[in-house]
Amino acid sequence: MNFYDTNVLLDEGDKIFETENKFYVSLITLVELENIKQSSTKDEDVKYKARHVLHLLNKNQHQYDVIRFTTEDREIMDRFCLPNTADSQIIASAYWLQENSTPSITFVTKDLSCKALARAVGLNTQFETGEDEDWYTGYKTVEMDDTESNEFYSDTLVNNKNKYNLLENEYLLIKYNGEITDKYKWNGMYYVKIPYYKIESKIFGKIQPKDIYQQLAMDSLYNNQITVMRGKAGSGKSYLGLSYLFSLLEKGKIDSIVIFCNTVAVRGAAKLGFYPGSRDEKLLDSQIGNFLTTKLGSITEVERMIDEGTLMLLPVADCRGVDLTGMNCGVFCTESQNTSADMMKLILQRIGEDCVCVFEGDDQSQVDMKDYAGNNNGLRRLSEVFRGHDIYGEVNLPIIHRSKIAALAENI
Repeated sequence: MNFYDTNVLLDEGDKIFETENKFYVSLITLVELENIKQSSTKDEDVKYKARHVLHLLNKNQHQYDVIRFTTEDREIMDRFCLPNTADSQIIASAYWLQENSTPSITFVTKDLSCKALARAVGLNTQFETGEDEDWYTGYKTVEMDDTESNEFYSDTLVNNKNKYNLLENEYLLIKYNGEITDKYKWNGMYYVKIPYYKIESKIFGKIQPKDIYQQLAMDSLYNNQITVMRGKAGSGKSYLGLSYLFSLLEKGKIDSIVIFCNTVAVRGAAKLGFYPGSRDEKLLDSQIGNFLTTKLGSITEVERMIDEGTLMLLPVADCRGVDLTGMNCGVFCTESQNTSADMMKLILQRIGEDCVCVFEGDDQSQVDMKDYAGNNNGLRRLSEVFRGHDIYGEVNLPIIHRSKIAALAENI
């Protein structure tokens, strides 16, 4: 279970209450939140966050336990020579709980100093930066000066030295004077320079990469059996994935496109209830129907492809027993963050050797059910298990291209 520092509750309160059934907070944190709320020196944004978190804590008292600061905690501070601060008191309470509770806990903080102290005393610590500390993006960015640049091109590149410890199919972005000047991929034996790819299809037209990260994603699509694209809404992950599969379909390289979906309502939104009709009609009345209609231009085109068998919608709930071997199909899994590890395992076990697969999603901010959060997230587990294998590529798309409004909305 997680033990949250004050700063994490302030910034991630809504997400924590929506995705976790049980966690711990210190009584010191509650005092800090109350002091922030009433402070005359804090800005209004921080004071609003404190009021909001206190409201959440009051409303959802069953979801957390408050750990009091005791004389035993004071002894822990003395034993480790911790300074007499609120951070130290919170760390001491978390340490006592770690030593005396089952299951084990993870202390989560956003403060570097607090992180250093917590790790120094032996706490199992996670540094929360808005993404996992070891979150895999599919690429590493290296800033090179003249010396390192000369060494890379004359020695590292020539002699195929994996100096930067890249996984197979992981990308290297080279920065010089603050600009990305070159890009390579480690294929397990040597560096491969990344060419400029384009995607062409009748439905989507000519697609050119809008940034360096989309270039990497296109390289993965062209060269790997499985590609994962993570990124915020509007970063192009579903657009690139679908356009690539449709280009393969139109060229006769695949015979159909199978779309796996788990039609989960948006977190916190009201559910509309039962939809009448067949399975496909129900799916087309849900978010997957909206998604395909906007991408393909009309519901008529979607229905035509379903009728002729070139497009198949497969809800995860019905996929047990399905075998895609021999179908020569493209597999597209949309909103992959809304799957559990078991559901993702079930999807992957349907896939045959003749399938090409695209998984897209955002497990950092768009997980819509508690059951899919944290280590049980299907997209996260897919990445952890498959990264470094020769059939797999992954790219995080960090830039939102849909509109200025969409980009600004990330700050809400």
